[in-house]
Amino acid sequence: MTITWLEQADSTQEQLIAQASAQPDRWPHLSALATLDQRSGRGRRGRGWTTAPGTALSVSVVLRPDLPVEHFSWVTLVAAAATCAELRSLGVPAQVKWPNDLLAEDGRKLCGILASVLPDQSGIVLGLGLNLDFGPGGAPVPTATSVAEWVPEGTVPSAPDLLDAVLGALSERLDDFSRAVREHPGEVDGAHPAAAGVVGQLTTLGTEVTVHLPDESRLTGTARALGPGGTLLVEPADRGKMETAVPGTTRRGDLLEVSAADVVHLRR
Repeated sequence: MTITWLEQADSTQEQLIAQASAQPDRWPHLSALATLDQRSGRGRRGRGWTTAPGTALSVSVVLRPDLPVEHFSWVTLVAAAATCAELRSLGVPAQVKWPNDLLAEDGRKLCGILASVLPDQSGIVLGLGLNLDFGPGGAPVPTATSVAEWVPEGTVPSAPDLLDAVLGALSERLDDFSRAVREHPGEVDGAHPAAAGVVGQLTTLGTEVTVHLPDESRLTGTARALGPGGTLLVEPADRGKMETAVPGTTRRGDLLEVSAADVVHLRR
């Protein structure tokens, strides 16, 4: 595990994708770029993501798991589960929200995760933005929170120590996932042994949700399970949705499968 710390970066994700693509031998498994001052970060669908210098950890890490490419889509959820467990060990009541967020128990966002497959499909660059401490001024938006809000004053780990712990947990979880995939070949959905560590921390399941689909339409229902590749299976509140085509979804029995969308939790 090699971590290169930068004084500041426009986007650790874009920088690492470029470097790992150009010089793959210099960027082995678990090599990372990190900063506490990211100027032009991005989230899902290219959305901008910025925080005040020193308040959040921004890191991108090269992952070269022993997995077939068709299972790479699980890596974001595996990383979210690993990070969630590490935060819980500090006393932070973190929860995983499908597909790529960590929320506190009150629904505010602690962390966002973004994964990009390298152009040659030799691995993944996983980007993670974790709010550490917003200071006396508090969160920049009411939907955000930080580690410091949930632990005793003065006990927030240093960014290097926390990153070491998160990457160690990620390495272990990814190894466990890959081993289970090899030991139980076939389709990997939420019922597969490899997914147990994810499903156990995914607060989305069993929750009433509104799914914001790529075409800007919405689907309301209850999240019931994870499908192949970590997709979300939703039972529509309007059963008529099962009789008509819903753009951005695929019918699986009595459920609709969603592979790319933003999800809002309504209530359990």
